Amino acid sequence: MKPICNFPKLAILWRELSWSHNKMIFALKSEEEREFYLRLTNKEKYSVHELERQINESVYERSILKNTKLSTISRVLPEGFENL
Repeated sequence: MKPICNFPKLAILWRELSWSHNKMIFALKSEEEREFYLRLTNKEKYSVHELERQINESVYERSILKNTKLSTISRVLPEGFENL
């Protein structure tokens, strides 16, 4: 597990969660993914069980794919369709 001091921007969010939440989140691979789940858990007040479910359902990856698809669609649409 990586020490929290390497992630100063996440320290405030980290302090607001339980050790069990943090243990799950800081086992994740990327800093962006950790930040995503820290913010989501703080905002939605997830229990440890719910956080685990969200991680297992790859909510982070799905949100990235969703944003990529939306930006691709907006580039493909002909002029005049942006305002619909």
